Amino acid sequence: MDKKTLKGRDIVINCCKGYIVKHFPCWLIKEDDHLTIETVTYATDETAGDTGEETDKFVTFSIETTGGKNSKSKLIVRNKELQSYRPLCIYAKEKEEVEKALRNDGRFSDIVFEEKCQLSERIKGKKVSMGQIAKKLNNRSFEICLTKHKEKTATKMETSDSTIKTKTLVNSEGDSTQMTPSTLTTETSDVGESSSKTKQKRKSNPMPDHGEILTILRNQFDDLVKQMESRREDSQKKTFPEELDLMKQEFGKIRQKFSEVHRVKKLIELGASVCQVIVEGVQGVQGTGFVLFDNYILTNAHLFGETVRKNMQLLVDVSVKFNYENPNGSDVNVIKAKTLLIDFQYGHQEKHYMDYAILEMEPPKNKKQKKVPPGLLCEYGPVPACGGACLIGHPGGLVKQIEPISIIGSEIREEAANKYKRENGHAIFTINDAVEENKKRYEEVMQENKDDFVTYNTSFFHGSSGSPVFDDLGRVFGMHTGGFNYEDKRTQSTQSVLEYALPLFTILQNFVIRLKEDNNQAVLTRVQEEAQKNRFLFEALFNGDEPMDMS
Repeated sequence: MDKKTLKGRDIVINCCKGYIVKHFPCWLIKEDDHLTIETVTYATDETAGDTGEETDKFVTFSIETTGGKNSKSKLIVRNKELQSYRPLCIYAKEKEEVEKALRNDGRFSDIVFEEKCQLSERIKGKKVSMGQIAKKLNNRSFEICLTKHKEKTATKMETSDSTIKTKTLVNSEGDSTQMTPSTLTTETSDVGESSSKTKQKRKSNPMPDHGEILTILRNQFDDLVKQMESRREDSQKKTFPEELDLMKQEFGKIRQKFSEVHRVKKLIELGASVCQVIVEGVQGVQGTGFVLFDNYILTNAHLFGETVRKNMQLLVDVSVKFNYENPNGSDVNVIKAKTLLIDFQYGHQEKHYMDYAILEMEPPKNKKQKKVPPGLLCEYGPVPACGGACLIGHPGGLVKQIEPISIIGSEIREEAANKYKRENGHAIFTINDAVEENKKRYEEVMQENKDDFVTYNTSFFHGSSGSPVFDDLGRVFGMHTGGFNYEDKRTQSTQSVLEYALPLFTILQNFVIRLKEDNNQAVLTRVQEEAQKNRFLFEALFNGDEPMDMS
């Protein structure tokens, strides 16, 4: 972009958290994030912004570009063209006030600061004043609301050191009389005369020096702040059940969204690339996979377990079944996989937990054999922070199924699991046993702000491992991997406390590293070619170390 192109226009930068300003600190952008740069008309004078230092502690939160309660008709952004670019991602230092962060952002109109505005959390509805410290706002989503006029002019406490306000006294007969300052002075003087002798006998204690009082208060200030912070944290923890209840309400909207015909058509089209994975010779082992590109299938490594040698050679035969959508098995396409895996990673790989395998299908034996469906690598999308998603797979080894889900954010995973346990108290011992069997994994998944996992509730259990997870735009962002299942004796069915997926980008990162280590140039070239069809993916996978050209 040259200067002539940008003249009279604003730059709009999109990341996974929302639309960021040009002065957004680069160190707050994650390594696997993808930036989209666009331009809009009607440029405004954007402030330079105070980005601080990398050593400072920052938080980010998002705000809708259209107003909420009492401010829907207000233009809350300076550039009207930005209303369609939502949400806006705001950054702030932890100890910075909300108002200062919004002023520093530079995109909000003066009405936000001149009127009595406040933030309202979109999920919980919790109100946040402009004077609140930003520390607790990290990864939360808000809209700007305008306080009603009546609330604005509510009764205020009047305090004055020099003036005594009018006071109402009630006598024994119930009559009220207004006492003026002069009346109060007279009564005070009368009392003073009657007790003057007593006062003379009392010893007067000197008032402490005001400097001494100030020193005492300053010494107590840090402890007071810590106490208030802990109270605020406790009050926020109490709102998690409310947030979970609102998530249930939102789930109805998610189901409705994924029932829209155009989305269903797209998911069915993408679902053609989903297949059933059959591990022959191992009883009860079935899973799901999907075409990554060409003849390569991505699925979970745990399906193969100890049947894989160190050189990634399979000790059993594996085949994949496409088009298994009719219970009578008509029109299915079964293809045998090669016994040598392209990649196999199971366990912790440096910072991340991995559980994936990449199979290569045998080439077609004759021209009559059906073609392999197109790969989903180029359909990649980033992990959404919250909202709806969709699984496509073969749970229980049955025909292909689609199920909408609601993503459970990392900050409420533990509360969601505890709520589930309370609601299913009849099976609490069975649930606890299931969690104890996978205690280490459970503790990993429950970690707040843990990016290795995407969590949700689903009825996709055995046989669905390896299913792709799509967002509401039809982009695949994860692979369903497992959960904490148990057998409910009352309902005679399999249930789960929580299910999780692995982010697809983390898998692809490790896959590319393995291809480079093995010097597998042929496959690596094909990955690059397919990734180039997705502008976000190619930049992140192969140009991640190079700064983006912002000019």
